[in-house]
Amino acid sequence: MPTRKKPATPRKAAKKDPALRQLAQLRKTVKGLRVKLERETRARMIEARVKTEAQKARAQLASQIAALRDQGRKLATNLKSALGDASKRDAARQQALAKIAELKAEYSKKTADLRSELSRATAELGRKSEELKKLAGEAANRAVEIIRSDEPAAPGAPMGGSSELAREVSPQEIEDRGDDKEPDEEQ
Repeated sequence: MPTRKKPATPRKAAKKDPALRQLAQLRKTVKGLRVKLERETRARMIEARVKTEAQKARAQLASQIAALRDQGRKLATNLKSALGDASKRDAARQQALAKIAELKAEYSKKTADLRSELSRATAELGRKSEELKKLAGEAANRAVEIIRSDEPAAPGAPMGGSSELAREVSPQEIEDRGDDKEPDEEQ
């Protein structure tokens, strides 16, 4: 009986048979290529995902930048407007202060002029009042003298009420009467 040969392990068989050896090598190459292809596929999927996420982030960032630019422009125009308004207000304030100073100066000048004119008029009125007092006293004395010269020579016989007219009137009495009546009203 012939002895049966043990089946050879694939390795041993591959070593012996070149076709099997080539087949094993091809299987090994296919397996390596499959692993490599899976790795590359995963890497490409990750790259594609990263690329789409980057594009989304870039688009979102661009819209945010555009919104910020618009806000910046609005703020700049508001700031320019506020600065313009502030400068206009300041100019108006300066004009108002200048006008107030001008009016104060004019008021001071007019007040001083009016005061000097008032004091001059007061002094003139005082002087005229003194003149009128003197003239009234002189007129009263002349009237007394006229009345005395018109009286008859009889000193003891006064005629109806002439004694009152005959007595001499002092300027002080005229002044006291002048408070009650004007000199024109007495006659």
